[in-house]
Amino acid sequence: MRITTQVMAWAVLPLMAPLALFVLLGQVTVRKLRKNSETKDHLGISLASGWDIINVANAFSEPKKIDHYSLSL
Repeated sequence: MRITTQVMAWAVLPLMAPLALFVLLGQVTVRKLRKNSETKDHLGISLASGWDIINVANAFSEPKKIDHYSLSL
């Protein structure tokens, strides 16, 4: 195996974990939110297929303080 192949393999390997977690988030969490009639319409705009997964991931990653202050303005 050439050195460039090994370097590329080690460079791509760290990218696989976030990709797997993104798919897992979409399959587990967002699927439950889509089935719930109360939350189905509150998942944000859908610019493309699967965009609601990005909206939910964004909501999970924001600190509560930012959300709290934006609501009080």
